[in-house]
Amino acid sequence: MNNSLISAIENCNYNYIGIRHLADDEHYQVGDWCRNSYDWDYERDCSTYETENPIELPGTCAYNTNIVPNWDDSEEIAEKLEKALADANYYGTTVIIAGDRIEYGNDDHEIIIADAVVISIP
Repeated sequence: MNNSLISAIENCNYNYIGIRHLADDEHYQVGDWCRNSYDWDYERDCSTYETENPIELPGTCAYNTNIVPNWDDSEEIAEKLEKALADANYYGTTVIIAGDRIEYGNDDHEIIIADAVVISIP
């Protein structure tokens, strides 16, 4: 596991860490704030962003790493991150995002991070 990635998590001063797979029109750098995500329209199998009735969520959707930045040591962070990256096997560019407030989403391991910021790009 990349030491700079572990260091970014250890030093981020946020409570929640997530893996975000970017949409085609998202392009972030470290330090950028992420836009809010939109609810999923299960009937049409698409984001409500693409419908006549977009429903904005209170933050950015991400895969929960279960990392506790101020508690887990470097080895635990590396293990949890490696597992989460393997399990969150989606398409698109991957970024690591963080924030202090979350809600749980509808999908397994999904969290919605309020005011999410990009802390690393693996």
